Amino acid sequence: PSAEGVAAKTGGIISTMSPPNTMQEALLRQAITSSMLDHVAVLAPPGSIEGDHPYSLRSAYLSCSSINREPLFVDQKSAIYSRDARLMPEWVCYDSLVRKINRDGSTRTVMMNVTPTNASWLAKLSSGSNLLSLGGPLEKPLPTYNADKDAIVCSVETKFGPLGMEIPPLQVDMGTTISTTNNKKKGVVEMDSVYRWFARFLLEGKVLKEFEPLSKLLNEDPASITRRKPLSKVAVLVSALSSNGITSANKLVEHWALKDQKFLFGQLKSWTKADCKDKVKKMWIKTVKKQVEKWKEQSKITNE
Repeated sequence: PSAEGVAAKTGGIISTMSPPNTMQEALLRQAITSSMLDHVAVLAPPGSIEGDHPYSLRSAYLSCSSINREPLFVDQKSAIYSRDARLMPEWVCYDSLVRKINRDGSTRTVMMNVTPTNASWLAKLSSGSNLLSLGGPLEKPLPTYNADKDAIVCSVETKFGPLGMEIPPLQVDMGTTISTTNNKKKGVVEMDSVYRWFARFLLEGKVLKEFEPLSKLLNEDPASITRRKPLSKVAVLVSALSSNGITSANKLVEHWALKDQKFLFGQLKSWTKADCKDKVKKMWIKTVKKQVEKWKEQSKITNE
């Protein structure tokens, strides 16, 4: 059957269609990149291409593929081409490669249908594929609490492609990363780090918003937990969390609801200023009660 209708009539540019805005352009570039992950190239750093070549390498690219090791170029007729290599996009993806003859008779490999891309997109776009290689946790940037994921996330060493091109680090669940990495100790990142960061963020009010005023009522900066100061109250708090496998708000509230609503309150006493103990106790009771009721209500809905 012949192809007719809307699909058959949309092969060209619709003159009445307005150009994409900045966000639409970024989404289009991401979509194109996701379909060409095996055709990604990076602007070659000076001196990174070996051998003698009869042309300038200032605007040459290196393919992230292990198959192609020759310098690649953007066609001079391309909209993204510039005589000044500094104005060329650092990362691109391309549809295909063709050989073009230079004026002196030599040839060069040119990328066709080139689209500028962003190295920071590559990790997420290639997640789950063999193009992405993740290493151990990095010391910087520091871990954070991700409320949407309800997890402590950290940045890990991230490489793209068979040649292991370094790209901006991916943020992943810290507990999972530490338990699966071959290097159990990397820099200041150790096996109990996820519990230390959870304890710190809990006392800083970043895990439960009801605890936001808590840090002002403490006799010690919660940051001391991750600075590994030799304080017994730090060890006791971290030990309580690790022995119960608690690294998220949901696990903490579940423990309160099913096992012990006073869990961590005893450890918190040594962190509280002497004249603030009553305030902390009232805050604790109110917060635990609210969170447990909310958890039970959600459990009923889930079980129905």
